[in-house]
Amino acid sequence: MEEKNLSRLLHFHGKCVMVTGGCQNFGKEISSGFAELGANLVITSRNEEKAQRRAEELARQYEIRTIGISMDITDELSVQKGFQTAAAEFGSIDALINNAGGHGTGTTGTLTDEPLTAWEGYLKANLTGTFLCLREYARIMIPHRHGAVVNIASVSALFGRDRRVYQDLPMIPNPLPYSAAKAGVIGLTYDAAAILGKHGIRVNAVSPGGFERAQPEPFIQAYSERTMLGRMGCDGLDLKGAVAFLCSDAAGYITGHNLYVDGGFSHFR
Repeated sequence: MEEKNLSRLLHFHGKCVMVTGGCQNFGKEISSGFAELGANLVITSRNEEKAQRRAEELARQYEIRTIGISMDITDELSVQKGFQTAAAEFGSIDALINNAGGHGTGTTGTLTDEPLTAWEGYLKANLTGTFLCLREYARIMIPHRHGAVVNIASVSALFGRDRRVYQDLPMIPNPLPYSAAKAGVIGLTYDAAAILGKHGIRVNAVSPGGFERAQPEPFIQAYSERTMLGRMGCDGLDLKGAVAFLCSDAAGYITGHNLYVDGGFSHFR
């Protein structure tokens, strides 16, 4: 096999990347990262105007092709329509980032008082939605015999959380349904990788740790003390490189993997 220069393996010029929930938080960072690497982008949001505005900003700033589309990942027909629109515009979708998720309504953060509606809402938004997007992506890309998927999971899926970091703070502790849904995303990642490998499609997950987003200072301090690097993650900096690497040709022999991006939180004891 011909040896390739690493800079060529890492570039995305001429490739199409679809980022679900690409307008805020992780999605905003991830879409910016791919734009910086020259990728053409499909940005989705439930709010079409928001998606189009974000796509136009990236197109102007980085001189790339972009489209913003409305897509509700919990609605099967909306997902099918969104992927059809993306494929019609770009021909194929070289990489999919399953970033969109959400929260169940009425969550309490406790097991004994958690309502069923919250449980169902978390699973639908975080696991069912990921499945629907992954299925549509596979339908489109299997004939092309290449592709890469990164599912955004969470370190919350990896172990029982120490909820003392929330003690005496006006914050809802990490909800159990969220942890369960993200654990499902990791399991989905592993088995989808096994199914799609023969079609040249790689499937991996990224599990971020806590990112600093104006939480109360005592929480930030307590969480930071539980990481090897002594800090929480930084939006715009700490996630986009990992996601882009897993989608690049530089990671061409990596599939069925869950990459922790958590500052060492998961293994600090």
